[in-house]
Amino acid sequence: MSQRLKRWMMRLALTEQQEASTLSARPISQHDAQLLGKLLYEAYRNTIDDEGETSNEAQKEIEGTFAGKYGPVLTTCSFLIEEQERILAASVLTDWTNDRTGKKQPLLSFLMTQPDAKGKGIATFLLKKSINALLAQGEKELVLFVTVGNDAAQHIYQKLGFQIEEEFETDRIKPV
Repeated sequence: MSQRLKRWMMRLALTEQQEASTLSARPISQHDAQLLGKLLYEAYRNTIDDEGETSNEAQKEIEGTFAGKYGPVLTTCSFLIEEQERILAASVLTDWTNDRTGKKQPLLSFLMTQPDAKGKGIATFLLKKSINALLAQGEKELVLFVTVGNDAAQHIYQKLGFQIEEEFETDRIKPV
């Protein structure tokens, strides 16, 4: 069964962000891939972005991301927060090339939070940290794609100033 989804491409002109938080984050590395795959599965399960993937498929998505599926991972601009060998949340940025324009630009590939850690400002903190890291490297903007109806994510992005650049529809196959 096919389902049409609306998505937004959003863009942010980067400005320095206040990281007023006592949270502690560290850059991600390829060594985190297994735990990031588990986080992706748990964060997306039973949400508007759940396409019925298995834990193994979520793991393969993260491995593909590290292999360059969305461009090289920007490990110095991607962060995670962990607690007792469990990742609570992570931001994963890549150096993405827009197929239509050929323009290379930073892409927020994933911003994900464990269900029991949502609503505590962790994702906002990580995204602000990533924005500041991009600025330190001389980047001027950040793009992302979000499913319309992912209200929590849309709220974070709009609060930080992301603007909708384009709305489009995409197909996805939901398990029957």
